[in-house]
Amino acid sequence: MNIITKYIKRFMPVQINIKIFSAVITLIMAMIQTLFFNIRASRGPLFVTWLVTFDCNISCKFCSTHTLKKKYPEEISHERAITLAHEIGKAKTWVVGFTGGEVLMWPHLFDVIKILKQYNIIVYIVTNGKLLRQYTDDIISSGVDSVVVSIDSDEAKEHDNIRNNDGLFDKLIDGIMFLKSNRQDKKPIIKVTTVLSKISIPKMSQIIEKLTLLADIVSFQPIVGGYEDSPHGQSDDNLKGLKFSLDERSNVEKLIQDFFKTNPSYNTNYYSLISMFWFDKEMLIKKIKCWSPFLRLSIMPNGDIFQCVANPRYVSLGNINEMSFMDVWNSNEMIRQREEIRMHKNGCICWTQDTSFNALADSIPFINKLPVFNKRED
Repeated sequence: MNIITKYIKRFMPVQINIKIFSAVITLIMAMIQTLFFNIRASRGPLFVTWLVTFDCNISCKFCSTHTLKKKYPEEISHERAITLAHEIGKAKTWVVGFTGGEVLMWPHLFDVIKILKQYNIIVYIVTNGKLLRQYTDDIISSGVDSVVVSIDSDEAKEHDNIRNNDGLFDKLIDGIMFLKSNRQDKKPIIKVTTVLSKISIPKMSQIIEKLTLLADIVSFQPIVGGYEDSPHGQSDDNLKGLKFSLDERSNVEKLIQDFFKTNPSYNTNYYSLISMFWFDKEMLIKKIKCWSPFLRLSIMPNGDIFQCVANPRYVSLGNINEMSFMDVWNSNEMIRQREEIRMHKNGCICWTQDTSFNALADSIPFINKLPVFNKRED
Protein backbone atom coordinates (compact mmCIF):
# COMPACT_ATOMS: atom_id res chain seq x y z
CA MET A 1 0.00 0.00 0.00
CA ASN A 2 2.93 2.39 0.73
CA ILE A 3 4.21 1.91 -2.82
CA ILE A 4 0.76 2.65 -4.24
CA THR A 5 0.41 5.77 -2.06
CA LYS A 6 3.81 7.10 -3.18
CA TYR A 7 2.84 6.51 -6.81
CA ILE A 8 -0.48 8.31 -6.35
CA LYS A 9 1.27 11.27 -4.71
CA ARG A 10 3.34 11.81 -7.86
CA PHE A 11 0.21 12.45 -9.88
CA MET A 12 -2.06 13.86 -7.13
CA PRO A 13 0.04 16.40 -5.24
CA VAL A 14 -2.97 18.13 -3.67
CA GLN A 15 -3.34 16.84 -0.10
CA ILE A 16 -7.11 16.52 -0.21
CA ASN A 17 -6.81 14.05 -3.06
CA ILE A 18 -4.63 11.78 -0.94
CA LYS A 19 -7.18 12.00 1.85
CA ILE A 20 -9.99 11.07 -0.51
CA PHE A 21 -7.98 8.21 -1.98
CA SER A 22 -7.33 6.79 1.49
CA ALA A 23 -10.98 7.29 2.44
CA VAL A 24 -12.17 5.40 -0.64
CA ILE A 25 -9.90 2.46 0.23
CA THR A 26 -11.21 2.46 3.82
CA LEU A 27 -14.78 2.60 2.54
CA ILE A 28 -14.27 -0.25 0.08
CA MET A 29 -12.64 -2.43 2.71
CA ALA A 30 -15.45 -1.64 5.15
CA MET A 31 -18.08 -2.67 2.62
CA ILE A 32 -16.34 -5.93 1.80
CA GLN A 33 -15.33 -6.95 5.30
CA THR A 34 -18.08 -5.58 7.56
CA LEU A 35 -21.14 -5.37 5.32
CA PHE A 36 -20.70 -8.15 2.75
CA PHE A 37 -19.13 -10.79 5.04
CA ASN A 38 -19.18 -9.39 8.60
CA ILE A 39 -15.63 -10.47 9.39
CA ARG A 40 -12.78 -8.68 11.14
CA ALA A 41 -11.96 -5.38 9.46
CA SER A 42 -8.38 -4.55 8.47
CA ARG A 43 -9.06 -0.80 8.65
CA GLY A 44 -10.98 1.20 11.18
CA PRO A 45 -14.21 3.14 10.71
CA LEU A 46 -14.42 5.94 8.18
CA PHE A 47 -15.86 8.32 10.79
CA VAL A 48 -15.22 8.74 14.51
CA THR A 49 -17.32 10.97 16.75
CA TRP A 50 -15.42 11.69 19.95
CA LEU A 51 -17.63 13.05 22.72
CA VAL A 52 -14.75 14.30 24.83
CA THR A 53 -16.71 15.86 27.70
CA PHE A 54 -20.25 16.44 28.87
CA ASP A 55 -19.15 19.53 30.76
CA CYS A 56 -20.79 22.62 29.30
CA ASN A 57 -20.83 26.32 30.06
CA ILE A 58 -24.47 26.75 28.99
CA SER A 59 -27.69 24.77 29.46
CA CYS A 60 -29.71 24.49 26.24
CA LYS A 61 -33.40 23.67 26.49
CA PHE A 62 -33.14 20.71 24.11
CA CYS A 63 -29.87 19.23 25.44
CA SER A 64 -29.17 16.63 28.14
CA THR A 65 -25.39 16.88 28.53
CA HIS A 66 -25.54 17.90 32.18
CA THR A 67 -27.47 14.73 32.98
CA LEU A 68 -25.06 12.61 30.94
CA LYS A 69 -22.12 14.08 32.85
CA LYS A 70 -23.13 11.96 35.86
CA LYS A 71 -23.30 8.81 33.72
CA TYR A 72 -20.15 9.40 31.67
CA PRO A 73 -17.50 11.20 33.74
CA GLU A 74 -14.20 11.96 32.02
CA GLU A 75 -11.94 9.00 32.54
CA ILE A 76 -9.64 9.06 29.51
CA SER A 77 -6.24 10.28 30.67
CA HIS A 78 -4.04 12.57 28.61
CA GLU A 79 -1.65 9.69 27.98
CA ARG A 80 -4.42 7.35 26.79
CA ALA A 81 -5.98 10.08 24.66
CA ILE A 82 -2.67 10.61 22.84
CA THR A 83 -2.20 6.88 22.34
CA LEU A 84 -5.78 6.58 21.11
CA ALA A 85 -5.19 9.35 18.57
CA HIS A 86 -2.30 7.34 17.16
CA GLU A 87 -4.47 4.20 17.03
CA ILE A 88 -7.18 6.07 15.13
CA GLY A 89 -4.60 7.40 12.69
CA LYS A 90 -3.11 3.97 12.08
CA ALA A 91 -6.61 2.59 11.51
CA LYS A 92 -6.91 4.90 8.44
CA THR A 93 -9.96 6.73 9.74
CA TRP A 94 -10.92 9.62 7.45
CA VAL A 95 -12.80 12.08 9.68
CA VAL A 96 -12.80 12.67 13.44
CA GLY A 97 -15.37 15.02 14.92
CA PHE A 98 -15.09 16.37 18.46
CA THR A 99 -18.28 17.21 20.28
CA GLY A 100 -19.79 17.15 23.75
CA GLY A 101 -20.66 19.10 25.93
CA GLU A 102 -18.44 22.02 25.09
CA VAL A 103 -15.30 20.62 23.46
CA LEU A 104 -13.22 23.73 24.18
CA MET A 105 -13.47 22.90 27.90
CA TRP A 106 -11.60 19.59 27.41
CA PRO A 107 -7.93 20.18 28.36
CA HIS A 108 -6.49 17.53 26.00
CA LEU A 109 -8.30 18.68 22.85
CA PHE A 110 -5.54 20.38 20.89
CA ASP A 111 -2.81 17.91 21.86
CA VAL A 112 -4.98 15.12 20.46
CA ILE A 113 -5.86 17.06 17.30
CA LYS A 114 -2.19 17.68 16.53
CA ILE A 115 -1.57 13.92 16.63
CA LEU A 116 -4.52 13.20 14.33
CA LYS A 117 -3.30 15.79 11.84
CA GLN A 118 0.01 13.90 11.61
CA TYR A 119 -2.05 11.17 9.92
CA ASN A 120 -3.82 13.64 7.58
CA ILE A 121 -7.16 13.01 9.26
CA ILE A 122 -9.88 15.58 8.64
CA VAL A 123 -10.84 17.09 12.01
CA TYR A 124 -13.86 19.17 12.96
CA ILE A 125 -15.02 20.53 16.30
CA VAL A 126 -18.55 21.42 17.40
CA THR A 127 -18.89 24.37 19.77
CA ASN A 128 -21.53 26.69 21.17
CA GLY A 129 -19.14 29.55 20.32
CA LYS A 130 -18.89 31.10 23.77
CA LEU A 131 -15.13 30.43 24.03
CA LEU A 132 -14.36 30.74 20.32
CA ARG A 133 -12.37 33.97 20.48
CA GLN A 134 -10.35 32.69 23.46
CA TYR A 135 -9.24 29.55 21.60
CA THR A 136 -8.88 30.91 18.06
CA ASP A 137 -5.08 30.66 18.06
CA ASP A 138 -5.18 27.03 19.25
CA ILE A 139 -7.81 26.12 16.66
CA ILE A 140 -5.71 27.54 13.83
CA SER A 141 -2.31 26.27 15.01
CA SER A 142 -3.53 22.72 15.69
CA GLY A 143 -4.83 22.36 12.12
CA VAL A 144 -8.56 22.02 12.70
CA ASP A 145 -10.25 21.69 9.30
CA SER A 146 -13.75 22.82 10.24
CA VAL A 147 -15.43 24.60 13.14
CA VAL A 148 -19.15 23.95 13.56
CA VAL A 149 -20.95 26.60 15.60
CA SER A 150 -24.51 26.05 16.81
CA ILE A 151 -26.80 29.01 16.12
CA ASP A 152 -30.53 28.51 16.56
CA SER A 153 -31.86 31.87 15.43
CA ASP A 154 -30.84 34.97 13.55
CA GLU A 155 -32.00 37.02 16.53
CA ALA A 156 -29.82 37.39 19.63
CA LYS A 157 -32.63 37.37 22.18
CA GLU A 158 -34.27 34.29 20.66
CA HIS A 159 -31.03 32.33 20.42
CA ASP A 160 -30.01 33.21 23.99
CA ASN A 161 -33.42 32.16 25.27
CA ILE A 162 -33.20 28.73 23.60
CA ARG A 163 -29.67 28.31 24.95
CA ASN A 164 -30.50 29.70 28.41
CA ASN A 165 -27.51 32.02 28.31
CA ASP A 166 -27.80 35.80 28.04
CA GLY A 167 -25.18 37.38 25.81
CA LEU A 168 -24.19 34.12 24.12
CA PHE A 169 -25.25 35.23 20.63
CA ASP A 170 -23.05 38.32 20.71
CA LYS A 171 -20.08 36.31 22.01
CA LEU A 172 -20.32 33.65 19.31
CA ILE A 173 -20.70 36.25 16.55
CA ASP A 174 -17.62 38.03 17.89
CA GLY A 175 -15.77 34.68 18.02
CA ILE A 176 -16.68 33.77 14.45
CA MET A 177 -15.62 37.17 13.13
CA PHE A 178 -12.34 36.97 15.07
CA LEU A 179 -11.64 33.49 13.67
CA LYS A 180 -12.44 34.65 10.14
CA SER A 181 -10.06 37.59 10.44
CA ASN A 182 -7.19 35.42 11.69
CA ARG A 183 -7.46 32.27 9.58
CA GLN A 184 -5.45 31.75 6.40
CA ASP A 185 -6.88 30.58 3.05
CA LYS A 186 -10.32 30.10 4.63
CA LYS A 187 -9.04 27.36 6.95
CA PRO A 188 -10.66 26.29 9.13
CA ILE A 189 -13.98 26.26 7.31
CA ILE A 190 -16.67 27.86 9.45
CA LYS A 191 -20.00 26.10 9.48
CA VAL A 192 -23.07 27.11 11.44
CA THR A 193 -25.89 24.73 12.12
CA THR A 194 -29.40 25.45 13.33
CA VAL A 195 -31.68 23.06 15.20
CA LEU A 196 -35.00 23.12 13.37
CA SER A 197 -37.87 23.61 15.80
CA LYS A 198 -41.23 25.34 16.08
CA ILE A 199 -39.30 28.56 16.64
CA SER A 200 -36.93 28.39 13.67
CA ILE A 201 -38.79 26.53 10.93
CA PRO A 202 -41.20 29.38 9.98
CA LYS A 203 -38.23 31.60 9.14
CA MET A 204 -35.72 29.20 7.62
CA SER A 205 -35.08 31.45 4.62
CA GLN A 206 -34.50 34.46 6.84
CA ILE A 207 -32.02 32.52 8.99
CA ILE A 208 -30.19 31.22 5.92
CA GLU A 209 -29.92 34.69 4.42
CA LYS A 210 -28.36 36.19 7.55
CA LEU A 211 -26.13 33.28 8.56
CA THR A 212 -24.75 32.86 5.04
CA LEU A 213 -23.16 36.28 5.44
CA LEU A 214 -21.47 35.02 8.59
CA ALA A 215 -20.25 31.52 7.76
CA ASP A 216 -18.95 29.44 4.84
CA ILE A 217 -21.63 26.76 5.24
CA VAL A 218 -25.08 26.88 6.82
CA SER A 219 -27.01 23.73 7.70
CA PHE A 220 -30.03 22.51 9.65
CA GLN A 221 -30.81 19.45 11.70
CA PRO A 222 -34.20 18.47 13.15
CA ILE A 223 -34.87 18.74 16.85
CA VAL A 224 -34.99 15.30 18.41
CA GLY A 225 -35.24 13.78 21.85
CA GLY A 226 -35.16 10.45 23.64
CA TYR A 227 -31.65 9.30 22.63
CA GLU A 228 -30.51 7.67 25.86
CA ASP A 229 -26.74 8.08 25.51
CA SER A 230 -26.72 11.25 23.45
CA PRO A 231 -27.03 14.98 24.11
CA HIS A 232 -30.32 14.60 22.19
CA GLY A 233 -31.85 12.89 25.20
CA GLN A 234 -34.53 15.26 26.44
CA SER A 235 -38.04 13.87 26.85
CA ASP A 236 -40.99 15.11 24.80
CA ASP A 237 -42.32 16.88 27.90
CA ASN A 238 -39.10 18.87 28.20
CA LEU A 239 -39.24 19.77 24.51
CA LYS A 240 -42.70 21.31 24.60
CA GLY A 241 -42.73 24.53 22.66
CA LEU A 242 -39.96 23.23 20.38
CA LYS A 243 -41.39 19.99 18.90
CA PHE A 244 -44.45 19.68 16.67
CA SER A 245 -47.69 17.84 17.30
CA LEU A 246 -49.01 15.40 14.69
CA ASP A 247 -51.77 17.76 13.57
CA GLU A 248 -49.15 20.30 12.49
CA ARG A 249 -47.69 18.04 9.80
CA SER A 250 -49.32 19.67 6.76
CA ASN A 251 -48.24 23.12 7.83
CA VAL A 252 -44.68 21.97 8.51
CA GLU A 253 -44.44 20.25 5.11
CA LYS A 254 -45.71 23.39 3.40
CA LEU A 255 -43.11 25.52 5.18
CA ILE A 256 -40.35 23.14 4.12
CA GLN A 257 -41.51 23.04 0.49
CA ASP A 258 -41.78 26.84 0.39
CA PHE A 259 -38.24 27.00 1.72
CA PHE A 260 -37.00 24.66 -1.03
CA LYS A 261 -38.53 26.91 -3.70
CA THR A 262 -36.38 29.84 -2.66
CA ASN A 263 -33.38 27.75 -1.56
CA PRO A 264 -33.21 24.81 -4.02
CA SER A 265 -29.68 23.80 -2.99
CA TYR A 266 -31.14 22.52 0.29
CA ASN A 267 -33.58 20.19 -1.46
CA THR A 268 -31.50 17.10 -0.69
CA ASN A 269 -32.44 13.66 0.54
CA TYR A 270 -31.52 14.59 4.10
CA TYR A 271 -33.53 17.81 4.37
CA SER A 272 -36.49 16.61 2.32
CA LEU A 273 -37.09 13.68 4.69
CA ILE A 274 -37.03 15.68 7.92
CA SER A 275 -40.82 15.89 7.93
CA MET A 276 -41.10 12.11 7.57
CA PHE A 277 -38.63 11.70 10.44
CA TRP A 278 -40.84 13.85 12.66
CA PHE A 279 -44.24 12.57 11.64
CA ASP A 280 -43.87 9.08 10.13
CA LYS A 281 -40.79 7.34 11.46
CA GLU A 282 -42.13 3.90 10.64
CA MET A 283 -42.18 4.76 6.95
CA LEU A 284 -38.68 6.20 7.17
CA ILE A 285 -37.43 3.04 8.87
CA LYS A 286 -38.71 1.02 5.89
CA LYS A 287 -37.18 3.45 3.42
CA ILE A 288 -33.73 4.11 4.89
CA LYS A 289 -31.17 1.51 5.90
CA CYS A 290 -28.62 2.06 8.64
CA TRP A 291 -24.92 2.36 7.80
CA SER A 292 -23.62 3.13 11.28
CA PRO A 293 -21.88 -0.15 12.27
CA PHE A 294 -20.03 -0.29 8.97
CA LEU A 295 -18.81 3.31 8.97
CA ARG A 296 -18.49 4.85 12.43
CA LEU A 297 -17.75 4.70 16.13
CA SER A 298 -18.65 7.09 18.94
CA ILE A 299 -16.29 7.48 21.90
CA MET A 300 -17.76 8.58 25.23
CA PRO A 301 -15.90 10.67 27.84
CA ASN A 302 -15.47 7.64 30.11
CA GLY A 303 -14.02 5.53 27.29
CA ASP A 304 -17.11 3.50 26.42
CA ILE A 305 -17.52 3.10 22.66
CA PHE A 306 -20.79 2.75 20.74
CA GLN A 307 -21.65 2.43 17.08
CA CYS A 308 -25.12 3.81 17.91
CA VAL A 309 -26.38 6.09 20.68
CA ALA A 310 -29.96 6.33 19.39
CA ASN A 311 -31.13 2.79 20.12
CA PRO A 312 -30.63 1.70 23.77
CA ARG A 313 -30.37 -1.98 22.87
CA TYR A 314 -27.08 -1.34 21.09
CA VAL A 315 -24.87 -1.47 24.15
CA SER A 316 -21.25 -0.43 24.54
CA LEU A 317 -18.80 -2.34 22.36
CA GLY A 318 -16.09 -2.05 24.98
CA ASN A 319 -14.05 0.57 26.79
CA ILE A 320 -11.03 2.23 25.25
CA ASN A 321 -9.24 2.21 28.60
CA GLU A 322 -9.27 -1.59 28.46
CA MET A 323 -9.11 -2.36 24.73
CA SER A 324 -7.35 -1.04 21.65
CA PHE A 325 -9.31 0.93 19.07
CA MET A 326 -9.21 -1.83 16.46
CA ASP A 327 -10.10 -4.50 19.04
CA VAL A 328 -13.29 -2.55 19.79
CA TRP A 329 -14.04 -2.16 16.07
CA ASN A 330 -13.67 -5.93 15.64
CA SER A 331 -15.20 -7.03 18.95
CA ASN A 332 -17.71 -9.86 19.20
CA GLU A 333 -20.36 -7.37 20.29
CA MET A 334 -19.74 -5.24 17.21
CA ILE A 335 -20.02 -8.28 14.96
CA ARG A 336 -23.31 -9.15 16.67
CA GLN A 337 -24.69 -5.64 16.17
CA ARG A 338 -23.50 -5.54 12.57
CA GLU A 339 -25.25 -8.81 11.85
CA GLU A 340 -28.57 -7.50 13.10
CA ILE A 341 -28.29 -4.23 11.21
CA ARG A 342 -26.98 -5.67 7.96
CA MET A 343 -30.06 -7.91 7.98
CA HIS A 344 -32.16 -4.76 8.54
CA LYS A 345 -33.62 -5.98 11.82
CA ASN A 346 -32.73 -2.89 13.84
CA GLY A 347 -36.16 -1.27 13.43
CA CYS A 348 -34.96 2.24 14.22
CA ILE A 349 -33.97 5.45 12.49
CA CYS A 350 -31.92 8.47 13.48
CA TRP A 351 -31.70 11.76 11.65
CA THR A 352 -29.27 14.01 13.49
CA GLN A 353 -26.54 15.65 11.48
CA ASP A 354 -23.80 13.21 12.44
CA THR A 355 -25.85 10.33 11.02
CA SER A 356 -26.97 12.04 7.84
CA PHE A 357 -24.76 9.62 5.87
CA ASN A 358 -27.80 7.31 6.00
CA ALA A 359 -29.67 9.78 3.82
CA LEU A 360 -26.65 10.27 1.58
CA ALA A 361 -26.25 6.54 1.03
CA ASP A 362 -29.93 6.14 0.26
CA SER A 363 -29.64 8.69 -2.55
CA ILE A 364 -26.89 6.69 -4.31
CA PRO A 365 -28.30 4.36 -7.01
CA PHE A 366 -28.27 0.66 -6.09
CA ILE A 367 -26.52 1.29 -2.75
CA ASN A 368 -29.29 -0.47 -0.84
CA LYS A 369 -29.05 -3.49 -3.11
CA LEU A 370 -25.49 -4.38 -2.07
CA PRO A 371 -25.24 -8.10 -1.34
CA VAL A 372 -24.89 -9.69 2.09
CA PHE A 373 -22.91 -12.93 2.36
CA ASN A 374 -21.79 -15.16 5.21
CA LYS A 375 -25.09 -14.75 7.04
CA ARG A 376 -25.09 -15.87 10.66
CA GLU A 377 -27.82 -17.47 12.74
CA ASP A 378 -29.54 -15.22 15.26
